[in-house]
Amino acid sequence: MCVPNHLEGPAKVQTKMTRVMIATVLSLGLAVSAVSAQTPAAPAAPRPTAPAAPRPAAPAPQAPAAQAPPVVAPTPVAAPFPADAKIAFINMQLIVGQSKLGKSGQDKMKELNDRKSGELATQNKQVQTLQQEIAAGQAVLSATVLAQKNAELDRITRETQFKQEQAQADVQALNDQLLEEFQAKVLPIIEQVRSEKNLWVIFSTGDAGVAAMHAGLDLSQEVIKRLDASK
Repeated sequence: MCVPNHLEGPAKVQTKMTRVMIATVLSLGLAVSAVSAQTPAAPAAPRPTAPAAPRPAAPAPQAPAAQAPPVVAPTPVAAPFPADAKIAFINMQLIVGQSKLGKSGQDKMKELNDRKSGELATQNKQVQTLQQEIAAGQAVLSATVLAQKNAELDRITRETQFKQEQAQADVQALNDQLLEEFQAKVLPIIEQVRSEKNLWVIFSTGDAGVAAMHAGLDLSQEVIKRLDASK
């Protein structure tokens, strides 16, 4: 097999990394639907019921059928890495999902997302409460009081919109930070694996458009093991 000139030598691995820690977009609706009062319907007069028919005798209990033992799937055996291989592949999404570093980043994203969602839910509740007060007080509150409540509603609505935009920016900033930290730790390990195995290049399956490959060429688990050990 002829080695292309541009692949000869220990070239530094450049892996195109996609944003694998996708932040959940924080968005809470501000519309409040009006609740119309309903008059409960009068209860209908009870109808005469026919005498209950005698119940049939219960069938005799049957012995439970014997259950077949559960089928245990065999543990898959990892394919060995071909000794003469000059290229390999990794699954970056798998490394993020299964490594300790990737799981830690996902936990941080979830914690921030949950906290921002709670803050926005509280803010949105204030908007809904004011909208209900204004709707209920149209006929009983003075024009001055209504004007004050409308001004307060406008202020809180604008404040809620600002907090929503800020929450999205905070989530994106944390996502970018975690991705940068992940790249800084995983790329040297990938290069180390490439150098030790004397490979020309290691591709990312998510970016290389691989249609088929030898299972042994996937070095994702080896990278995960080394990444966990380094952490």
